[in-house]
Amino acid sequence: PICHCGNQCRLTTSWTDNNPGRRFWGCANYGVRRGCAFFEWYDPQVCERSKIVICGLLKRLRKEEEENRKLKKKVGAAQAQRFLRASVMGSRIFLTVLLGMLILEWRDSGSSKNVKLALTF
Repeated sequence: PICHCGNQCRLTTSWTDNNPGRRFWGCANYGVRRGCAFFEWYDPQVCERSKIVICGLLKRLRKEEEENRKLKKKVGAAQAQRFLRASVMGSRIFLTVLLGMLILEWRDSGSSKNVKLALTF
């Protein structure tokens, strides 16, 4: 349909409790200064039982989406913690090897006064 502005109307979906999922035609410029208040339902009205079921499903969907968001956050935190632990373990291994090299060099030098160590990266 054409609205009072003379423009092609936009098909939009209502998500209110009284009309969940019901589509309607509205002015494409609605909310803009030059827009009109054209409004016409595209879909027939749904029965009360359907409204209750749809609203319940939407509520459940929002709850599941929130739970999913929380779980993604927990997974991200667990991955960061795992990376940190791996980094600490790698540092410990490096320091252990370095200490072992120092001990071997000290032992092979025969004297604790002449310790020489060459590290190349």
